[in-house]
Amino acid sequence: MPTHQISDETRRNFHLLCDNFPFPVMLVHKDRTILAVNKTGKDEGYPTGVRCVELGKKEHHQACLANQALAAQTAKRMVGYFDFRGAVLDSYWIPLAGSEELFLHFAADITEWAKDSLIPQGCQDNTACSACNCG
Repeated sequence: MPTHQISDETRRNFHLLCDNFPFPVMLVHKDRTILAVNKTGKDEGYPTGVRCVELGKKEHHQACLANQALAAQTAKRMVGYFDFRGAVLDSYWIPLAGSEELFLHFAADITEWAKDSLIPQGCQDNTACSACNCG
């Protein structure tokens, strides 16, 4: 895996902006290598130096909007229920201004404030399914 270097200024600015964010935030290279994580991400065990697509199951990354965000050089957002987290997540991929290779990625858990229609209702027979968090 290639080693990517980011400037001390970029790293410092990332932490200045993101360390007090209440959810994990990652600074990611276009090849999906995690270059830095904020304090919450570090506290939750998010690694650096590995590709984010290698975390969790492959299907958890099918909705990734990083390529679209980088190509358009604009933020991309997705709000939805993610059964593997049992939560409604407000997810962002945000390219760094002036960089075609770096982006921020984070997903805020907004389940508490989400419309009921975003949260699947439990199964009648309580079997573990992918449509809800019943199992």
